[in-house]
Amino acid sequence: MRKRWNSAAWLWIMVLAGILAAEILLLKAAGADTAFICAVPKGEWVRVRAAPDRGAEVVGRIRHGVEGEIHEIRNGYALISAANGAEGWVDVSFLDMPVRETVYVLTAEGPVNKRETPDGRYLTRIRAGSRISVLGWRYSRKGELWARVYRGGYVKAEFLRKAE
Repeated sequence: MRKRWNSAAWLWIMVLAGILAAEILLLKAAGADTAFICAVPKGEWVRVRAAPDRGAEVVGRIRHGVEGEIHEIRNGYALISAANGAEGWVDVSFLDMPVRETVYVLTAEGPVNKRETPDGRYLTRIRAGSRISVLGWRYSRKGELWARVYRGGYVKAEFLRKAE
């Protein structure tokens, strides 16, 4: 049976996406772009494309750990300038967007799964109401926003709210 999302879950996704968008806009207003780290496994690389489309011409590539700046996000792709000189569009699911450590509270009614990567292998469960440190944000291939948490792993952003 397929699980349906209730309106409260969608509201939290929109709130957290809004927070991330606001942080990006504040960086833009300050004249800075959003930093990223290429988050593919060691030894692998990601294609950099001429346009935000899977069928667009490949104009470069970036490897695991390469850092750079995100200038724009459109259609699930980020316009980037990488430290290795590559410039173009990359699928956002391959980029990790680090932030200053911020504490969030799990808002789910029950425990939440922590995963190795967004939509990846299960690691453990975290109790509802737990305070966790968020170190960065990342989109999954499905376009869902995930939080990279202290001590490794990812938690779906819909289950988090900023601690007071």
